[in-house]
Amino acid sequence: MEEERTSDQPSGVDDGLKSHVENKSNIRLNKCETLDEGTYAFMHWLNSDDKKSLAPTSNPIVLLKFVNDVHTILYDTYLRAEIDVEINKGIPYCKYCNEGDCAHVGFAICIEQLYGHRRSGTGETVEDIIQI
Repeated sequence: MEEERTSDQPSGVDDGLKSHVENKSNIRLNKCETLDEGTYAFMHWLNSDDKKSLAPTSNPIVLLKFVNDVHTILYDTYLRAEIDVEINKGIPYCKYCNEGDCAHVGFAICIEQLYGHRRSGTGETVEDIIQI
């Protein structure tokens, strides 16, 4: 005979699936580590209605300031930190991660490719770039 399950009793499959989905959605919304995830974060930011929102569910990475061929200042909503990606002789390097291939570098490369050729090398904010 089947036992009736009460709401207090966990079901192994249901709980495992629920836990997997919750963990996957948290990682997907927030954490960015690879160049590809940086590119995804850039596309998400570019299509965002509120490009200045620092809420983790709105934008994984937010552009704060951009200076063509010098550096890009980002805000990582997962880390809750301001990130400086330096461009030296065309090579990007993340000062926060101390790497050249993290998500912040991927985001900065996308900014350089899309907006870099249009700019004079002066510091620009999100407002300046959005007006394009």
